[in-house]
Amino acid sequence: MSNTFESQLSASARRLRKQSEKDISTPATMVVPQKHTRYWGWIATPAAAVAGLLIGLFIHRPTEPQDNITVPVVATDNSGHSIVDDGTDYSLLISL
Repeated sequence: MSNTFESQLSASARRLRKQSEKDISTPATMVVPQKHTRYWGWIATPAAAVAGLLIGLFIHRPTEPQDNITVPVVATDNSGHSIVDDGTDYSLLISL
């Protein structure tokens, strides 16, 4: 390994990191024991989806149709007229 500035810098960084790791003290209450637990999300997520689907299917109540439905009808008689005969000044739209 050559003795370049980059190699000296990386070696110095490694030495400083090792020294700072020695100076770090971890209290016993902060140490988390290693547990080998299974991730229950892989089981709980599909089970919740199936339960939600079944509940949704059984709760579904069709709404009863109402008898008094009125729809307002607006009748306009504007078929068969020319734009020349409607009295609107369309020259104002050209300037837009």
